[in-house]
Formats: sequence, C-alpha cells, structure tokens
Amino acid sequence: MKTMLSTLLLATLTFMQLRWSPAPVAVKPAATLETWFSQQMGVVADSLQLLQLAIRRHAPAATQQRLFRAARQAYKRTEFLTEYYYPHLIRSINGPALPFADGENSRAILPPQGFQVMEEKLWAPAIPAKELLAAVTALREQFTALQSQTDPYGFMDAYVLDAMRFEIYRIIAQGISGFDSPIVLLSMEEAAAALEGVKYAATLYADRLADTTLKHTLITRFTSARQYLLQHTGFNAFDRLHFITTYANPISTSLLSLQQQLSLQVPQERRILSPEAPHLFAMRYYNANGYSPNYESDPTAERIQLGRRLFYDPVLSGNLQRSCASCHQASKAFTDGIARNTALDSKTPIARNTPTLLNTAFQSKQFYDSRAIFLENQVSDVVHNKREMNGSLEQTARALKKDSAYIRLFSKAFAAGNNNITEENIANALASFLRSLTSLQSRFDGYMNGDTMALNATEKKGFNIFMGKGKCGTCHFAPLFNGVAPPYFAEPESEVLGVPASNRPHAPLDKDPGKYVLYKISIHRYAFKTPTVRNSALTAPYMHNGVFPTLESVIDFYDKGGGAGLGIAPPNQTLPADKLQLTPHDKKALVAFMQALTDTSSWKAAARY
Repeated sequence: MKTMLSTLLLATLTFMQLRWSPAPVAVKPAATLETWFSQQMGVVADSLQLLQLAIRRHAPAATQQRLFRAARQAYKRTEFLTEYYYPHLIRSINGPALPFADGENSRAILPPQGFQVMEEKLWAPAIPAKELLAAVTALREQFTALQSQTDPYGFMDAYVLDAMRFEIYRIIAQGISGFDSPIVLLSMEEAAAALEGVKYAATLYADRLADTTLKHTLITRFTSARQYLLQHTGFNAFDRLHFITTYANPISTSLLSLQQQLSLQVPQERRILSPEAPHLFAMRYYNANGYSPNYESDPTAERIQLGRRLFYDPVLSGNLQRSCASCHQASKAFTDGIARNTALDSKTPIARNTPTLLNTAFQSKQFYDSRAIFLENQVSDVVHNKREMNGSLEQTARALKKDSAYIRLFSKAFAAGNNNITEENIANALASFLRSLTSLQSRFDGYMNGDTMALNATEKKGFNIFMGKGKCGTCHFAPLFNGVAPPYFAEPESEVLGVPASNRPHAPLDKDPGKYVLYKISIHRYAFKTPTVRNSALTAPYMHNGVFPTLESVIDFYDKGGGAGLGIAPPNQTLPADKLQLTPHDKKALVAFMQALTDTSSWKAAARY
C-alpha cells in the first residue's frame, strides 16, 4: 500500500510538471492564453481527480495534503485569468470557509465551497473523508466545466494585461496575508505559483516589443520575486514590506510600462484605483468619486464649498441646534471622542459609536451595518433619524430658499434658477464635502512611494505583523486598510467579532444585532462592517459601541481570539478563535504602525469653516 501511494505521489508531481508546459506562441498573445487557460483548467481538474483517488483509497493524510497543495498551486497559476473573467465563481472556488448570504438579491444562506473548505478538512485532527470527497468532487466539476467554457468575446489583450496587474494587487493584499490559506499558511508558495502564471503571460506580450530592455527587466523582476518567496516561506517571519517595495511594486510598474508601450490601455471606466496607477500604493491615483452614483454627482469646488457650509449649519436638524459637526468634529478626525453620543434629548445614548468621516468616500457602503450604498443615502438617513437629527431635507430646502447666501451658493454649485435648492442637491452637496475628506498622505504612504526614511524599524515590524502574524490585513485590506479588498474594491467585509458590552471583566456580549436588522439573516447577527484603521490613533474609542478606549485594548481583544477568548462568542463568530500569541513587542509594533497611518495634512485645511 505504501509503495502504491508513493508511486501515486511521484506520478502526480511528474504529471503536473508535464502539463504545465507553456502553450506554443500564437500570433496574438490573448489567443494563446485562451488556449493555455483551457488546458490549465484541465490540469487543475486532473489534479483534483488524483486527490479524489487518494481519498477513496484512504491514503495517508500527508499524501492527501501534498495532492491538495499541488492542485491549489495549479489553480493559482491561472488565478489572474479565472478571477478576472469568472469573478462570479471565485467564492465557490477559493472563497472563505464561511457560509454566505448576499441579502440584497437573496436571503438564502449558501454553504462554503472550494479550496479553503478542503484545506480546513484536510488539516483537521480527523479528516472527514465523506465530506472532503464531496467538496473535491464539486470543485473538480467546476474546473471541468471551465475547461470547455469560453468568454463570449474571447480574451482581449488590454484586459489580459489588466488582469495581470490585478493579480499583483491581489497577491499583495490577500495572497501574502494568509487570506486564502488561513490554516496551513501556504501563502508564499502559492504567491510564487501565481507569479509564475503572470510571468508566462507577460513574456508573451514582452516578445512583441522591439526593444528587449523592458522584457529583460520584467523577467528578472518576476524571477527574483519568485525566488524570494520560495526562499522565505515562513509565514510569521516573512518580510512583506521588503517584498512589496522591492519586488511587487516594481513588477506592477513594469507591467504598466508594457501596457503603455504596446498601446493596450484599458478603456476608461469608473474605478477606485485608476488603471494608470504605477502600483497599488500610489495613493494619488485613488478616486474618491469611485462610489458616487454617477458622473453628474461628482464633486466640484462649488459643491464642496456649499457642502462644508451645510455640514456646520444646524438648519439640518429638527430643533435647529445640532449640525453634522456636532458629532463629527474636525479636531478629532471627524469623530467625537466618546463611546456613544447622546440623542437630541441630551440624555439617551444613540445606538452606536460615531465613526470618522475621513476616507469615507473609499467605503462602498456606509454605516456599521452597511445599510446605505451612497453617501447621499447616508446623509438622508442621518438627517431623518429621529434620535440623531430629527430633521427633514424637504423642510431644510424650504428654509434655505429664504436665505440669500444659500441661494447664491446653490446657483454656483448647481444650475442657476429657483428650483436648484432641492432635497437631492442638499444631499449631494454634503456628500461632495464628505468625498473631499481624503487622507492618504501618511508617513507610511511616503515610505511606500520612495521615502525610505519615513518609517522606523518598529513601524516596519508593525506592518509585517499587521499583514502576517496578527492577521489584521485579512480584514483590513492594504492599502486603504478598510474592508474593501483590492483589486476590485467592491463589497465591504463584515465580521462577527463577539464584542463585549463593556470593557469590564466578565462583560456579556453586546446586544446590538448589527447587520441582522437589515435582512433578518441569521449569519448576519452581530456582524459589523470592517472600518478603516487609517487615522485610528486619532479616533478612539473603538468598535461599534466604543467599548475599547485604546489601540492597545483593541489588540488585546484580537489577541485573545475576540469574543471566543472572552467566553462570550456567538455561534456565528467569523473571527478565528485561535489566540494570536502576540508578544508585548509585537503589540507595541502594531500600535506604532497604526500611528504611522495618521495623516492630518490633507484634510485639516478642508475641514475649516
């Protein structure tokens, strides 16, 4: 039996090497890659078939685990194309091992599928063979189907190059953080496999250049990056900051040069990060209007000026005494510095902590429960909330039509005339001001863009812990460090952490149902949107209920495994219950890094009124 299994494993590795042989070069690289992609879908399907065989024959756990690693590496080589052309399948191929419910389109709870589910079962104390076999079979069927499925329009060169750059962003933000290998932490070897696929594609395009200099640079950078990953596979010790600045960002920049030299730019479209950005951390290329309803809603200088005035004006409240700035104070990074502010009666606390408005334009949904899609919706919700402002945009519009100063401001900001002071325009003016509150020029940002003296050794260590051992980066995705993950910056993450009701010993679980109030879906109970940690040094206290007074207390909570470590976790806690085993030096470094994300230069002037 042992001999047979050894032969099986050897055959697998030989098979994978043979099937990985690049496809012959066609006239157009996109056509070559389309053929190659179909072949590689077959490689993944066949490698999963070998894993099926090992499970059925009750092969040792180590053998099954090796076969799993080979299968996921085969997938990783194609990830840049699979993610780009078939994004609707990714959750079932390599999504988190957690149940999912959209809520907006369906209230059905979908069970987890794919590689992460298989990883969880293969490294369990006792492998559940029947469940594992079902998971492998379902995944193999997907790849078998993809082998014969083609994009209706075929692969197009400009979009293939776009997919390649997206993959570099994905490796940085999700790959090396352990996001999709949370148990075994195979992140570095899988990132190397992903780079292998992108390198193959990049070489096809570089071969079309008359000047071979860029091709040489690209190949050298890919080769060096893969070598670094394979030589430094230890998850906690991996120097992510060095890898990103020395290898990943330069590769991204070279791919952009390749795209430009071949005149294969992606057509203009609405994005958070411009296709012209040299790399993921080029913060001036982030578009604060990326989530606005349409181009007509985009801010202008006149709308921002009007919105700033409205922000500080109590005319929006029912009692004409509270303005937006009453709770979102510019001197406190647009928070209020208390756990929960009071309602209009000045006695009853409102439901949740006041979040910062800095970089709120880079959140694809608003509020802790993600109930508002656009900032205009957020404005309307707050104004009409009986406990917060108890106002009416309709009544505000009537009042402003009697104010000569506002009449002039609205005429400048919107079309001139008597009908421009509307509920919609009030909301848009305020939203325009909020979109101007960007804060992406911290010392960390300077370091990632060439200022090598901007961070000290402790702050550098803190970033590596944040993105590695601390697992912070698996929810607070770099470089925005909020819950929207590159490269698509689409749906914000919501997590069930098991937050206590107070910071006292033996405090019970906080009763706020969170996102559950929207759709009454059980897995959303106690779920809250992942906020940004940019400027977090200025925005204490923390969590949806303001329970933790310092960054140190937040880190201690996560280090214990959240609510699970406190013995109060709800059954649907999504935060891993394992203790992080952070040392006092680790915690100090984490705080130092988060402090290095502070940026007051870009918004204090805009906040003045």
